[in-house]
Amino acid sequence: MFTHRKWEDICKKISSHRDAITINKILDQSDGDSWISVKHDVETNVKKALQIAKIEAAYNIKATYYVQADLIDDNYPLLQKIAALGHEVTYHYDVLDSSGGDFEKAIEVFNKNIKKFKRYGFEIQTVCPHGNPVMIRKGWSSNKDFFRNKKVVNMFPDILDVVVQLPDLIKEKYIYISDAGYNWKEIVNIQDNDLINNGDIIIKDQSHLLGIIKKNMNLIISTHPHRWESNRIKCYINIVRFKSLKIVVLILSRLPMLKKIISKYYYLAKKI
Repeated sequence: MFTHRKWEDICKKISSHRDAITINKILDQSDGDSWISVKHDVETNVKKALQIAKIEAAYNIKATYYVQADLIDDNYPLLQKIAALGHEVTYHYDVLDSSGGDFEKAIEVFNKNIKKFKRYGFEIQTVCPHGNPVMIRKGWSSNKDFFRNKKVVNMFPDILDVVVQLPDLIKEKYIYISDAGYNWKEIVNIQDNDLINNGDIIIKDQSHLLGIIKKNMNLIISTHPHRWESNRIKCYINIVRFKSLKIVVLILSRLPMLKKIISKYYYLAKKI
């Protein structure tokens, strides 16, 4: 179950074995150092993200919060509280999808949003692309194509994409673990899994995850805070709702016209 109590157990295990660092500190580690980073994709409900941030702070864990730009204006006081706890607050972008694959428009939106983050005191050093699993794309593979573009990289030389660029710069082997879809899994090819999906490795339960943390491997653990609840009943309801809607969408997507309609409302997927 994805409850705050379970997240506290994970934080306790992390803190008992090593210090957790923010994503922007990974490249500062010396060769041979063992490290772990916790990242969160904040796509809705910043209040829940703050709850997770407080749990982490109690265990001296510094995490990275990748926040969608449309949440900033209405939630900047909460995000500033997250940053004040020692966490990195930065950008979870989906500019290619929102711009229909138009790179020039995507660059304009990205630049505008970077300035918005900075206006509220958040310095952007690393970013993370959003997936949008139900979207139909023609001419681009995913939002990851944004930082695969040389023009974009040259325009934003001080910003590092955690899944597109960082893997090529990390000398030591590491594992990327995600809670996507209410299942823990190791993402085998986080850099290019939108192009070639080699299949993810299922982490069967939380005990399995805690065992991986204990092994002293280099790790990035990625979560979605809005899906973590204060009690098991709320969590169970969320899981049933999520998986039921996923089945409905998969069935409807088999019909071309309905698939196009669903694709137009791709942004609703982040609400569940």
